[in-house]
Amino acid sequence: MELRSATKADFSITLEDRPGALAALSLKMQEAGIELLGLWGYGGRAGTGKLYCVPKDARQFREFAQDEGLEVEEGLTIYLSGADRGGALVESLELIAQGGINVHAIQAISVHGEFGCFIWADAADWDTIAEMLS
Repeated sequence: MELRSATKADFSITLEDRPGALAALSLKMQEAGIELLGLWGYGGRAGTGKLYCVPKDARQFREFAQDEGLEVEEGLTIYLSGADRGGALVESLELIAQGGINVHAIQAISVHGEFGCFIWADAADWDTIAEMLS
């Protein structure tokens, strides 16, 4: 299995759950030259929503968030990518399970013959996951 894996910083941002909030923030990120590996969001309760993103350059994103006065929570994720073929994701998840590691969350997508996914687990398991997937 030829997969690439890397530990990446991820960020969550609380936004108003209203028309245009995501568009306005996306435009600001574009103007600042922020490149993303992943972006997803969910509407929430009490008029707020959560936006999650994994930038290519965490340092650049931190500076952007500070300049914009955004309140962000930072975490870590493992980013896997590789050629999209049947079973590639399943094999990765099986390897992680064989290590006795619990996956807390996953986001995955396939585009133009490539797949990518973000995996969240306990930080204490990161080195083991990286070793198993290498």
